[in-house]
Amino acid sequence: MSFRCLDVARYVVAAAVTVLIMAVIVNAVKVVLRPESLQLSVVGGSIVSGGRFVTEPPPPQPPEVGLAFNMDLRALNPSGRARMYYVNITAYLFDKNTSASASSTPEDDSIFYIKPHDIAVLQQETVDSLVTAKVTKEQVTPPPYYDMLYNGSSISDVTLRLDGELVTEVNSRLNETRPMTSYYCEQLLVGGDSDDLKGRQDVICRQQGRS
Repeated sequence: MSFRCLDVARYVVAAAVTVLIMAVIVNAVKVVLRPESLQLSVVGGSIVSGGRFVTEPPPPQPPEVGLAFNMDLRALNPSGRARMYYVNITAYLFDKNTSASASSTPEDDSIFYIKPHDIAVLQQETVDSLVTAKVTKEQVTPPPYYDMLYNGSSISDVTLRLDGELVTEVNSRLNETRPMTSYYCEQLLVGGDSDDLKGRQDVICRQQGRS
C-alpha cells in the first residue's frame, strides 16, 4: 500500500513539474513575441502639399482636379529579436474639433483618409516610408478645408490616426498578429510647402492597441 502511495505521489510531483515547465515555456514565448513595440513618427511634424494635379480620363468623363500631399512616416524597430510589420494600414486626418480616438466611424469623421503601403522593419533598424496621397474635393470634408488647401493655406493641430495590423515575427513559425493597432500623431500641420515647414520637430506617435 505504501509503495502505491509513493508511486501516486511521484506521478503527482511529475505532473506538477510538467505543468510548471509548460508555464515557463509559454511565458518565455510571450516575452519573445512581445518585445519593444514598433515606434512611428511623422518627420517634420507635417504633411506637405505636393501641389495640384489634373488627370485626363477617357471621354466623356471630365478632367479630375485635386491636391497631392506628401508625408515622411518613420518606423523604428527597437527589438533585437523580432522583425515587425505594420500592414493593411488606413490613415485618417482629424481636425482639432474631432476626437480621433473616440471616432467609431473615422471614414465619415475625418477630413480625408488614405491607404499607405505596408511597412516592414528588421531588428533594430529604422525605415522611412514616403506616403503620397491624391485627393479630390469630393473626398475632403468639410469642403472649406479643401478650398483652404487648394489656395495654399495650411491646417494646424491636425491628428493623424493610423489603423492597421501589427505583426511581430521571430521566425516563420513563431509570430503574433495584433489585428487592430492604432497610432495617434498629434498637432500636425497639413498644407504649405517644404520651405514653409523647415525647422519643425518630428512628432512621435503614441500607440494604442484594441481588441
